[in-house]
Amino acid sequence: MQKKTEINGIKKILDSRVFWIIFSLCAALLIWLYYTSNYAVTKTKTFYGVEVAFVGQDAMRDTLSMVVSDQDASTVNVTLRGTRRDIDTISSSDLRAVVNLSNVTKAGYRAMSYTITYPSTVNQSNIQEASRSPSTIGLQISKLSTVSLPVTGVFEGNAAEGYMVDANEMTFDPANVTFTGPEEELEQISKVQVVVGREEVSSAFSSEANYVLADADGNTLEFEDIQADTETVTVTVPVSTIKQVALVANLVEGGGATADDVIVDVEPATITVAGDAATLDGLNSIAVTDIRLADTLSFATTEYDIVLPNGVECVSGDMKATVSLEFTGLKYNTFIVKNLSTTDVPEGYTCEIVEPLKVVTVRAPEEVFDRIKSNNIRIVADISEAPLGRSRVPTTVYVDGFENAGAVGSYPIYVQLEEAQE
Repeated sequence: MQKKTEINGIKKILDSRVFWIIFSLCAALLIWLYYTSNYAVTKTKTFYGVEVAFVGQDAMRDTLSMVVSDQDASTVNVTLRGTRRDIDTISSSDLRAVVNLSNVTKAGYRAMSYTITYPSTVNQSNIQEASRSPSTIGLQISKLSTVSLPVTGVFEGNAAEGYMVDANEMTFDPANVTFTGPEEELEQISKVQVVVGREEVSSAFSSEANYVLADADGNTLEFEDIQADTETVTVTVPVSTIKQVALVANLVEGGGATADDVIVDVEPATITVAGDAATLDGLNSIAVTDIRLADTLSFATTEYDIVLPNGVECVSGDMKATVSLEFTGLKYNTFIVKNLSTTDVPEGYTCEIVEPLKVVTVRAPEEVFDRIKSNNIRIVADISEAPLGRSRVPTTVYVDGFENAGAVGSYPIYVQLEEAQE
């Protein structure tokens, strides 16, 4: 019975004209509040960091060979005014500050205007732009250029004991990298450099590596507008064996002197060299000079260039060596020699020695020198290649009876070669 009474009460309210009047007023009020808060009320908001974009950049590059090499700002701030509903649906990432490059015809600096674009979900007629900062975008328009630069390398690491990394001999494939970009940026590049690092290196190796760009002072450069024909290069690092070798003076025995009769000093005595292992394996000494003892009575200290075999490098820095030589246990003196003769006189010819005597310097060990006399010395002239008439021919000096004695110097003589008379 009570439930029926409640139902009748609700029905009576719903059938009441007053209820519906009040309900209609409340609904109208709610609709008015929604409309005024979203459509009638305006809102102003500043959007920060709106990205700058370009239109016509590819066409400008393809037809005019020009690019934007620098810009004063990559983002802008813009203040918008509009209905609350429209403004609240926008974020900075939805907006773009678009610069139209289609009217650019020459390189140089230009202050360009831009247009703010909105997402398609926004009714642009309900939005007004209140302010923008900056008002224009400064652009540097540059002519495109192409340059080819050689690749250089730096080795950062160390070689194993007994080896040396030939950093100055590194090779690169490709040897040059070609860059295309704004002239102003390309002019700043002085080096295309590869840095290679490895520890305890004992053999040559190759690896693929990225390169960096640097200016004349070695500062690293980074450009977004430059294109390269390759991003990496293959670098080959040669490694050499290191060895210490002696410096010597080659002695040609003669004139009564042997290697046992001289004291030779070479300074420096040794140098450190680097090269291919096969080359250095048989290299134990380097001769800086040849000394013919038969032509040498005394030897002044002399400086010589150090001449290295092909493919060998001196890493100790020595380029010259000094050689000094001292004779020990020998004596020498001059003798008047009248025993002059000829040999190898052609058949059908006669040869006359024009000179009656020669003064010869002879050297020998001290213990036998005092026993040598002039009649022990003879000079024999070789006529085998002498021309007709008078000429000067080479000779050989013999010190008979004394194997360790010899003449110092050369003693050519004049002879007269004639056809024999029947």
